Amino acid sequence: MDYETKPTNRKELRLYAKLFRSITKVGQDTRMDPVAMLDMLPDIEGFEDVHYEILDDNELPCNVPAQCNQNEYGYIIQIKNSVYKGAAENNIGGYRMHIMHEIMHVFADKLGFKPIYSRTIIAKDTPCYRRLEWIVKALAGEVMMPYEATQNMSVEQIMTTYGVSEKAAEKRKTY
Repeated sequence: MDYETKPTNRKELRLYAKLFRSITKVGQDTRMDPVAMLDMLPDIEGFEDVHYEILDDNELPCNVPAQCNQNEYGYIIQIKNSVYKGAAENNIGGYRMHIMHEIMHVFADKLGFKPIYSRTIIAKDTPCYRRLEWIVKALAGEVMMPYEATQNMSVEQIMTTYGVSEKAAEKRKTY
């Protein structure tokens, strides 16, 4: 599901990623740990209303590894048990990115990237820089693999240093 939101660009997203790393006190050259971040967020000013829960895999649709919902108490990030374990115990890059993606939903919302309409996007011609899911996905990539720190790295170096999948590291190299 996707929504149209205010526009942004990659340059702004890189600044927001630096801001997030600064707020969470994680240096640009340091591997971001999304699993540890889940426990840290409620202790960070502005993120006190963020909580998470680990669900049995069958409690979310098969194509949904994790999701973020907002209610009157704040934000709840729900994560499939297999995804959480894969990220926490096996350091699987794709699972780590799924968790960071949901954390970035919260951050993007707090930055004002809110749906313009109450319905999902129908028009295929809506540019990606106005699509909430693209913004959150790009922001997660920027947080996990800081641009300046990865500019001269190989795909393998990005994977090793930042704990991301080969696909994510390859994507980093294309922009």
